[in-house]
Amino acid sequence: MRFRRARRDSPAPPDPHPGSTEPEAAPDYSGPALLDAPGTEVAVRVALTGHLDPIDGQFHWHGRISAADGSELPDPGRGQVFLTVPGGAPAPGVLQERDPWGNLRIAGVGAPPFPL
Repeated sequence: MRFRRARRDSPAPPDPHPGSTEPEAAPDYSGPALLDAPGTEVAVRVALTGHLDPIDGQFHWHGRISAADGSELPDPGRGQVFLTVPGGAPAPGVLQERDPWGNLRIAGVGAPPFPL
């Protein structure tokens, strides 16, 4: 004669975010901005995002910069630049590289140029 154990269904763990079905979106901004580089100011379009780094506790933001004429954009690696979006304060950043389409990558640490 064999005895079988009765199967017990364990209750599902409680939802840590009740009422929330989708993950929280990362803060981002896409639109016009002003790039203030040494010796030049250029009206640009940007696509920016960022995240709070749990290791250093600071906000890290980054994105792409494009201009109507790519030749207006300064060369990367020329030191610190400032990026300002409409209604925002200038945020310091560093131009990192130029992509094959002539756009620039920018990155910064601290308060981003876009509202959180």
